[in-house]
Amino acid sequence: MNSATSPIRKPSRFREEFNMSRVMSRRAIASALGTLMVATAVSQIQAPAAQAKSQPSSPGQWRMQFSGLTRANVPFALYNEREGDYLHHKARPYGTDLKFRPFAKNEWKFVRCYGGNFSPVRYDQSLALYNKSTNRYMIYRGWPWGNSLGWSKVLKQSDCQWKVRGGKAGATAGLSPVRNAMLFNTKKKDYLVNAWRKGVDLRWYKSTHCADHMTLKKLEKAMGYYPLSS
Repeated sequence: MNSATSPIRKPSRFREEFNMSRVMSRRAIASALGTLMVATAVSQIQAPAAQAKSQPSSPGQWRMQFSGLTRANVPFALYNEREGDYLHHKARPYGTDLKFRPFAKNEWKFVRCYGGNFSPVRYDQSLALYNKSTNRYMIYRGWPWGNSLGWSKVLKQSDCQWKVRGGKAGATAGLSPVRNAMLFNTKKKDYLVNAWRKGVDLRWYKSTHCADHMTLKKLEKAMGYYPLSS
C-alpha cells in the first residue's frame, strides 16, 4: 500500500479531551462576558435612579418630633421626609456613625451654649446638637472627605454650630412636630440634607446639582438669617 492510499488516523483520546477542554474554555469565557455585559447594562439602568435620589430639591426636609414642648434639652426624634426614615446613631467601621431607620427614637436634643436651658427653640438660633445614644455632640469637622460629620465629647462654644431654619429668624419653632425644618451648620455654612452617599445618605445641599442658590439666598435674606449659606 502506497502513501497515497494510507488510512486516515483517528484522533487519539488525548486529542479529543484537549479539543473538548478548549470548547469548554471558550464557553466559559463567553458565559463570563455575557454575565459582565448584563451586569453593566443593569448598572447603567440603576445609575440614573441613584443619581436622581442624590439630588434633593429643597433643604427643608426635616421633621422634629419632640417628646414634650419644643424646647432646648427636650429629646426629639429626627425624621427625614425625603428618606422616609429616622436618623439614628449607629457605629460604623468607617464614615459617620449614623444610620436611617424606620422607627422613632428620642435620642436627639438641642443644647444652648449660653444658658437658658429648656427655653423655646427659635429659628436661626445657634445651638449644639446632642445625641443621647452616644452621649456626644454632632459637629462639622472640616475633613476633606465624606460629609465631614463627627462628634465632640465636651460641649464647647464652637460646638453650637447648628441652626433650625424654616421660619422668621427669632420666632419660636412652634408646636411639635416641627415640619419642613432646615438644619443649617454655621461652620460649613450649608444645609444638611438627605442625598445618596456611601455609608449614610447625608450630604451638604450646596454640593448637590439641584441646589437653587439664587432662590435660597432670597429666602435667607427675607427671613433675616445670618450667616448666609456660602
